[in-house]
Formats: sequence, structure tokens, C-alpha cells
Amino acid sequence: MTDFRVALAFLTTLPLPHLPAEAFLSGRGRAFAWYPAVGLLLGLLLAGTAGLLGFANLSLSVKAGLLLLAWTLLSGGLHLDGVMDSCDALFAPVSVERRLAILKDVHAGAFGVIGLFFVLGLKWTLLAELLGQSGGWLALLLAPVWGRWMLVWAIWRFPYARTEESLGRTMTAGLSRREVLLATLFALIVQSVVGFWNPWLFVAVLSLPLGHLLAHWVAGKLGGGLTGDIYGFLCEVTEVLVLLLLALLGPTNFV
Repeated sequence: MTDFRVALAFLTTLPLPHLPAEAFLSGRGRAFAWYPAVGLLLGLLLAGTAGLLGFANLSLSVKAGLLLLAWTLLSGGLHLDGVMDSCDALFAPVSVERRLAILKDVHAGAFGVIGLFFVLGLKWTLLAELLGQSGGWLALLLAPVWGRWMLVWAIWRFPYARTEESLGRTMTAGLSRREVLLATLFALIVQSVVGFWNPWLFVAVLSLPLGHLLAHWVAGKLGGGLTGDIYGFLCEVTEVLVLLLLALLGPTNFV
């Protein structure tokens, strides 16, 4: 279970037993197979939180805001930082070299603030919409799973955009086709089990080709590769797409 603990330690803020640095570094490549499993765990915690909020005499918008807060705290806002840096770099009319430099800059620009506003704003409103639907909580299981699967796929599919050492390059070392296949199998199993309640839930899979198109567009902006911030950006956008598609294309009541 060391590889699973490595994935948990990197993707969540859950309190875990101490993991030696040697185990963390040696298992980081194999840990990618567990990324969708971590997404499922986050989804279960969010679904449980949504269930508890159901007993509170609060409006749907307030419940959605508290649920989004829990989502952010559980993930440590790891990928939201990537959203800001990615928007600053991708939407600026500059060269590839300048985009890569912006991705390393710790300061937030106007595009980053706008991007973060829309990602969090869309999540908030979509959560409020889904919480108002019977069975809408099932979307909370699928969004984190496919978001983290997209992260794994993007790392495997595109080369790293920088040549120098960085956290993103360090964490992606050792990823192979085996981990991608295991992550894909797990995500498909989760989708099939959750979709057993209602075939409409398979609408979430439409987020994958949209995420693929976005990843190709981003890679074109960065000279053919991706970076750690972009991985987080793709994860967050995929989560939003899953929520949006289920809210938009699904029936009024899932179950």
C-alpha cells in the first residue's frame, strides 16, 4: 500500500502516518495507478459531506459553498494554483519561452485571477444545481476520479516542457503504460458501478475528449509539452466539465 500512500500524500491533506522520503521517491511513478482511487476517496468524502449538509436548514447555494470549501481543503488547493499560473501563461500574447517563465512565477496576474474566479464560480453554481437534484450527489464521485485520470493521461501522453529539474518533472518520473492502464481500468470500473443506477451518468465520459482537445491546445501553446501547473489546470477543468455535463445533459432526477 506504499504506492497508494504516496498518491494520498501528494494529492490530499489527509493525516497519514509518516512516509520516508526514500519510499516517496521510489514509489512516485507507480503511485499514478492509484490517482483515480484517491479521486474516489475524495468523492466519497464529499458525498458524505453533502449528506450531512442535507440535514442543515441552509440554502442550496450555502451548502454548495461549504461543500466547495471542503473540496478545496481536502485537496489542499494543489491544483488551483496551477489554474492561476496556467491562465496567466496561456492567455498572454507572448513567446513559448515567456509562457514557461510565467508558469514558474509565483505572482498572480489578471488572467490567473479571472481563471480562478470562473473555475471556483462554476464549481459552486454547479454543485448548487446538482445538490438540488435527487441523486445529483453521484456526480461528486465521478468528477474527482476523472479529473485525476486526466492528470495521469496528460503526463503520459505529452513530454515535460522543461529540461531543468522541477517538482513536476520529479513527480512524473517512472510513469509507464502499466500505470496508465491500471488507472484507466479503475476509473472505468467506478464509472460503470456508479452508472449502474442510471445510464445518464455515463454523460460524464464526454468530458474526456473535451479534456483531450484542451490538452492538445495547451501543448501547442508550450511548444509540444506540459508542466506541473498545466496538469493541475487540466484536472480542475475536467472536474468542472464532468459537473457541467451532468447538470446540463442529465435528467432532472438522476435516480
